[in-house]
Amino acid sequence: MKRRLFPLLLAALTGCAGGPVTVEQAMAGCARGASAVEVVANGTVARLLGTYSSRTGTHEGFVLRSKAMSIRIENNTTITGPIPLSQGEAVTLQGQYECNDGVIHWTHHDPRLRHIGGYIQAGGKIYR
Repeated sequence: MKRRLFPLLLAALTGCAGGPVTVEQAMAGCARGASAVEVVANGTVARLLGTYSSRTGTHEGFVLRSKAMSIRIENNTTITGPIPLSQGEAVTLQGQYECNDGVIHWTHHDPRLRHIGGYIQAGGKIYR
């Protein structure tokens, strides 16, 4: 019976059953074997990390201060366009917490429709 309950518990903790979860819940899911978890998070911009280019496009990063933790966020600006953020600004987002690097990615829609779309909400605007 325990073997049957574990996958259900893992699905609930990782957001597979009912949508995105908090970062804290995602970390618990990672500790139980998940590789990536859909999350929602809010907080303030603690630090801007700048932009870089990769094979998937141009990305910008920032550190989100949420409750008692800081989380690195990477956004593909080739898809969303640049997001004018400033330190101390309030941000709400949805994306995919990657257990292997502790970074939230996929904070935008997927043009190929293979992934759940995320977003970043800042300055009264939603960037998808």
